[in-house]
Formats: sequence, C-alpha cells, structure tokens
Amino acid sequence: MRAILAPRGGAPWGGRQNGRVTDTAPGSPPAAVPDPRSSAANAARIAARYPRRRTGRLVAGLALAVAAVGLGWLLFTALFHANPPVAGQVQSFRVTGDADVVVVLRVDRPDPAVRARCTVIAQSEDHRRVGELVVEVPPGSSRIVDLTLTVRTLARATSASLDGCAPAS
Repeated sequence: MRAILAPRGGAPWGGRQNGRVTDTAPGSPPAAVPDPRSSAANAARIAARYPRRRTGRLVAGLALAVAAVGLGWLLFTALFHANPPVAGQVQSFRVTGDADVVVVLRVDRPDPAVRARCTVIAQSEDHRRVGELVVEVPPGSSRIVDLTLTVRTLARATSASLDGCAPAS
C-alpha cells in the first residue's frame, strides 16, 4: 500500500501529476501566463472574478433620505394629533329598550369658544350600526361638557360608542 501512495519520479509536489498544466497545445509556443505569485496578477484575477458593487453609496443615500422623510412625517403627525381641538368620550350608556339607548358623552375642548360636532353610534350584537346621532356642542364657558343623549335605534342595541368629534364650522 505504501508503494502506491509514494511519490513517483521524485517530483517535489507529491508526484500525483505528470507535469504542469498549461492552456497551450503540445508543440505550440507557451502563452504569456502571469506569475501566480505576483500581487498584480492576483488583483487582476480577483477583479475579473468578483466585479465591484455599484450600489453602496446610492443605497445608503436613499435609505438616509427615506429615514429623514419618515422621521419628519412621524414628528408632524405626533405633534398634530397630540392636542386635538376637540376630543370626546362615551362615559356610559344604558339600553333602555328595543328602540333607544341613553348615552352620557363627555366633550373636551381646550378652547371653550370652539363649536364641536360629535357623532355617537349604537351597534347591535352582530356589530351592525343600528343608530346614529350627530350632536352639535355650542361654544360655552367650560372646557369639559357632559351631555346626556338618547339615540334612537332600528333594532335592539348592545353597545354605544363615539364615532368622532371635530370642530364645527
């Protein structure tokens, strides 16, 4: 077994090849092959195999621009919606029959001189909207106004909620 694995002919590279591998046919002049040990040849070979990426700075610039626009939008939205001119909340509701719901609505206006319009809805068990009431809140002297409303319904309601409040023009 040792004789099979032993190098043949005293070749310095282990004897498993018969000679150097070239691109030329036998009998033709040898082609100019760069010395594989030179760094310029290695650099050229690597550059040919792995081309440069073209997207690094472009992608970074686009990502920075998108991030700046997104952050600006987030700040604007947060500041704009942090202090709405009119806010409302359903404090309580009581279903008094198959055709009506009594709702206590609290409206908060930082500026009491602002006229507000709020929409209260009543929903049935299957979440259908069975009643709706638009309420006008006139300008007043107090910031917080509590209103007791009766919402007429088409069918028996199981819940009441506020659809929204906005300044009225």
